[in-house]
Amino acid sequence: MSLLTGFLGIVGIVSFIAFFFLMRYKASSKQTDRPNRIKWSSYIPYRQTDTGREKANKGSEQDADFKG
Repeated sequence: MSLLTGFLGIVGIVSFIAFFFLMRYKASSKQTDRPNRIKWSSYIPYRQTDTGREKANKGSEQDADFKG
């Protein structure tokens, strides 16, 4: 095992422990309930639209033709 491999292993373990240690902290209500929050739903579509479902169904029907 080289020195670089050992160093990266130690950094990975420390970051893993820090991640789980910091997971228990939550943002305060002052941060989460502010009036000027970014509306991420306008940038990231969280729900699939009807046309998206139709495209997904068409794809599954086409796949079924090849299985038979």
